[in-house]
Formats: sequence, structure tokens, C-alpha cells
Amino acid sequence: MTARAIIACVLLGAATHVFAEPIPAGGFEGDAEAVAQAWTLGAGVTIARGNAAPGDAAEGEAFLQCSCVEAGSGSWAESRAIPVEPNTGYVARCRLQVLDTGAHFTFGVRSGGEYLASVDSYAGPRGAWDEVELPFRTGDSASLSVICSRRYGRGSILFDDVRLERDDSVRVGDLSPAPNPMPEPTAAEGECGFIVSQRPWIEPVHPTWLPRRRDVVDQLTVRLAPGEYEPLTVSVTALRPLASVNAQVAVSHFPANAISIGHVRTMKRWLTNSAPLQPGQRFERRPMFVFPGASGPVAGGETQRLWLTVHAPEDATPGTYEGALTISAGAGEATTLPLSVEVLPIDLPEPDATFGMYYRQTHQYDDLRTDAFMERSLQDMREHGCNSFSVYADVERKLPDGTWEITLDNADAKVGLLTQMGLLERLGLARADHPQLLLAHGETDGRFHYGSKLVRTVEERAREGGWPALLWYLVDEPSPEREPLLREVAGVVHDVPGARTVTAIGDPTALGKYYDVWIVSNTLRDFDRVLAQAAETGAEVWTYNCVWNGAQPRNDRYFTGLFTWAYGLGGNWQWCYCEQGGGRIGLDGQVEPALPTYGDPWRVQYVAPGVEFNAPTVGWEGRREGIDDLRYLQALEVAIAAHRADRPELAREAEGFLSHVRGRARRPDTSLPASQIARVYDVVEQPELDPTDYDAIRRRAADLIVALTAP
Repeated sequence: MTARAIIACVLLGAATHVFAEPIPAGGFEGDAEAVAQAWTLGAGVTIARGNAAPGDAAEGEAFLQCSCVEAGSGSWAESRAIPVEPNTGYVARCRLQVLDTGAHFTFGVRSGGEYLASVDSYAGPRGAWDEVELPFRTGDSASLSVICSRRYGRGSILFDDVRLERDDSVRVGDLSPAPNPMPEPTAAEGECGFIVSQRPWIEPVHPTWLPRRRDVVDQLTVRLAPGEYEPLTVSVTALRPLASVNAQVAVSHFPANAISIGHVRTMKRWLTNSAPLQPGQRFERRPMFVFPGASGPVAGGETQRLWLTVHAPEDATPGTYEGALTISAGAGEATTLPLSVEVLPIDLPEPDATFGMYYRQTHQYDDLRTDAFMERSLQDMREHGCNSFSVYADVERKLPDGTWEITLDNADAKVGLLTQMGLLERLGLARADHPQLLLAHGETDGRFHYGSKLVRTVEERAREGGWPALLWYLVDEPSPEREPLLREVAGVVHDVPGARTVTAIGDPTALGKYYDVWIVSNTLRDFDRVLAQAAETGAEVWTYNCVWNGAQPRNDRYFTGLFTWAYGLGGNWQWCYCEQGGGRIGLDGQVEPALPTYGDPWRVQYVAPGVEFNAPTVGWEGRREGIDDLRYLQALEVAIAAHRADRPELAREAEGFLSHVRGRARRPDTSLPASQIARVYDVVEQPELDPTDYDAIRRRAADLIVALTAP
């Protein structure tokens, strides 16, 4: 796939009848007077020539530069009116480059002072020009203007090669993928009123997805080890309107409460907006959340995915358990599918890597700042493979008389350090071989009135309580201008023998010397260099992501599992579990996105929190499966070491398999688009692994473990 195809904000199919419409000075070439006649330039907007650090103009020698005039304010340019055909499809395009630390851009078209359509997204610096595409239809408009805008942010945004193409194949409305025609139903399917099919669970099933005949299933299987959770999905395509889709499952000699049944709900996501944060012309219904129980109504000709989670008890006896899944919908006949649950004779180890989620109890919605909600959330993290936690805690406070005191369990309506550590120990998230992130707050985040005395007090309390090691989290995502503060606070922590520092960081080359553990952003594409630098300095390398939101389980499974294992990383963290302002389940049981009219309406959180329950995103399930992928590969490494002498040929075969997987699991050398929305929804982190490859790798690893450890 070309870089332009990857970074396009909207991908188009093969267009027909495309005609270029001239935009005067769309390349910003010519003298200043000619450009001024074609464009109105707002404050902070200039026509630059020559080099645009770090690169040249996208086309020719000139480009538009929208700079930051003052924090929080925007800068914009608008073309003169361009005649267009009413009720016709068009695609506006431009080249875009972001400098410095990034900024939020809007590229749009307006008519009569109102936006017709826009692409609106935060963008990060990439050192190259990106292509932005904006498909739209003109409606009643006979003329329009093009807007190139930097809405906010410290970085400058460069625009070049602005153009407009007439393309009447442009569609608006619901553009959820619909790749297949409806298959001819069998007589039995016609009586039931639906078709049951299956595709890999890490592939999204939109309501518009229709099965091919080869996707139809008549039996189901699931394999898992004792203690493991495993997803099992089926898709129900309605041949006529269905009031709801219900399912029941029964497996002989398997605990009835060990299999939960849910359904996948979608989220409306605008592919383009009208004005920023306003509904646009194009949207998709994105499969996003797993809700418990039966689904709601399903329209005729659409598909509803059912999501089962199978949990083998820790003491489950290995073997195959037979049962059935029965699916019904209203008054029609039910369909029953045989279900086999195979419990493997494998003891999956606790992962060597440290897995956790960022979570702040003090930043939840007001009605969710309860002990019950926090405990439910921590239990969910543990059940999804987490073995550590981000402990946000005030560790000292200022008294009314102006003096300060050290307090490890403050009384300021926040969850204190001692309370959290006790809760983590009880729920299995405080594990001796996995450190905790300590985001301690004193005078400020990471700066303490009592300095090293405070650090020493906390470290002594940790030893007395038998806590896991603490990593002092200092200056989140530090930039070079914060080095003096970083030098100060890291020195305070390192004055205490054995105390270690950590932070999330982009490229640790300049500031990594202040940290013992580098949690490196997965946006950094050169991890081999980072690992080499860490080896020279004695630092440990972990990784994190702070952009995704659980919308792409394929990426979550890869990044959490195979990526962590292939590069030998010490930990994997994700922002965030949930947080106020990200979205929630309302009191009516419906999902309430934070930005319902935006291209990324569900902001960087992996569950939908609610008063009664938390609904996972499909990506949250993907993280658990990624952790289990790593555990299987780790278990195979242990089995090889234990049986290399008595089963040498099988051990060599297993070593060859691991070497092959490690090579395939390494991330290809591809760059990311500037658009944050594109990074969340369009980019596939490891396109060379097919969705079916993940389960195939897991199955082969399990078979080799069983063969090596057989009596």
C-alpha cells in the first residue's frame, strides 16, 4: 500500500468521470499579488518559499504556512469562490505537513458562509507531506471556497497543492463497508429468518457486512488453557426484520457461569464533518462495544455479531467438553450449533512483561467515583491480563498553617497510596515480580516539598509492606525545555538508593539518561535503535500507546502480544482504561460518546464505564488475547528449555517455529500518517500478518507445548 493510500483521511474506490476544477493559486506559486487575489489570509498566515523545514514544498517552490499567533487561537486561509455544479460529487485535496509539536487542522469547503464538509483532526509532526482527501456533494450550492486552517496547537501547519476534482461517484450517508451480496438462503435459514456465519473475531463485522456462503458455520470450537478467557463470535444476518437476537449455551460438565453471552454494539463515527464538531455528510457504524445479553432489533439485510467469552476454571480438567449454542430471533425457528470446548493440558505462566492501564479514580464521572466502581474496574483489569497498575496518589499535603506533612493515605477525598496498595494486593494486581507505576503528587506532580525524605519514606513503607517495586513516574512525555525540572526531580529520587524512575517518552535519545525505565511510544518506528541505546545505558525498555481507543482489536492484539514479545520489551501500557470526558454508558443503558459528531467520538479509553457495568471495547478484548499470545510463546520457550535434552528433535522444531514467528512479528518499516484520526482507525500496525495468522500461531504453539510436555 502506498503512503498516500495509508494516510488519506478517507479512502475512495476507483473513481469514474473525474474532472479537475481549477483553484486559482492552489499551489501558492506566483507573485504575492496573484496569491492575494485568490486567497484571503488571516493573522499568522504567510506564503513561504524555498525550504519548509524539514522539507521542501510539496509542489513547486511555495506553500501556505499557518503559524501559531497565540496559544489557543487559530490561523486560517480561505480561497475566493469557485464555481461548482449543484448536486454533484467532488473531492477536495491538499498536501499537509505539521511542524514542531503538532496542531489541530481543518481542511474544508464552504458555501454561503457555511461549511459543506470538512476534515478535522489533530496532527502530529512527521517530517513529510501527507495527502488529505475530502469527498463531498455540493447540494444546492453553485459555488464554494476552500478553507485551510490551523485550529489550535503550538505547531505550524503547512498546506500546498490544493485542488478540487469533480467526481459524481462520491457517496454520502452510511458508508459502513458492505463488501458482499446477500447469499441465497437455504430452506432452513429461511424458516429461521437468519443466516449464521463466522469470521475471525479481530476483524470488524459492521451491520452492513453480509456473509459469503463459505463463511456460514454449522459447528463451533474453542481451545483454551485452564484459567484462560477466550472469545468466540458468530454473526447473525437477518433475512427479515428481527425484534432481537437471543442465544443460549450449554456445555456438559462445564460450569454454566463460565460462558458469558453478549452482543456487539456500534458507534456512529463521522468520516467527514460539516463545520468542526458538527455532523457531516458521511459516516460509518463502527463495531465497538460488547454489551451483555440479547441484542436489540436487527434490520432486514443487516448483521448482528454475538460475542461469547469462554472461561476455563483454573482447576478445569483437560479434555473436550461437548455442548451447543442455540440462536433464536422472535417467532422463527431456532438454530442449534454443536459447540466443542477443548481445555488444553497447558499451565500458562504469568507473563514476564509488565502489563497495565493508566487509570485515575479522581478523574472518573462524579457518580462513578465510588469504591465499588474502582474495585470492579481493577478486577476487570486483572481478568484481562494486567499484572500492574498506575498508582496516582497524593503523598504530601499543605496544612492550613502553611506547613507540609507527608501523608500516605490522605483525607482529601482521594484514594490514598496505602488504600490503593491494599486493594491491588487483594485483587491480584500487586505482584512481586512486576513493579507498579507511582505517579506521586506533592507540591506538584513529581516535585516534593520534602524532597528525598519523602521518597525515602515511601520506599521504606514499600519494603515494610512487602509491596512490589515502585517506579517513580516523573514528568510525563517530557520535552527538551523541561530538562531542568527533570534533572532536579530525577536527582531527588536517585538520591535514595534503589529508587528508580520511569516515564512515557517519545524518543529517549536526549532525555533517557534521567530514567531507569523508558516507556517508549509505539509511534517511534525504530525500536532496534532504542533497544541498543538502552543496552548501553542500562535502561529497561517498555512501550505504550496513548491514541488508540479499542476500535481496532487487530492492532491491540498485535501490539500487546507479538510486538512486545518479538522485541523483548519489559512492559506494555495503554492510555487509558476509562476517564471522565472520554464517554460512558448513560442511565438509559446507551453509550454516550464524548464527541458524538467528531471523526473520533470515543476518546482514548478502552471500556465504556457505567453505574451497573463496564462494557469493553473490542480492542480491550484484543489486549487480553495479545497477552495470552505472549504467554503461549513464553510457555513454549519454557517447554523447549525443559525438554531440549530428552526431545531434541522436537525442541529444534519448536525453536525454528519461534524464530519464524519472531521474524514475522517484527513491525514493517512504515511511517504513520499525521492525522491522529487516521492513526486510530485506518492504520494496520502489522499488515503482513493476516487476521487468521494470530490463531494459527497460537494453535501451533499450543500443539508444540503439548507434544514437548507429554508424559
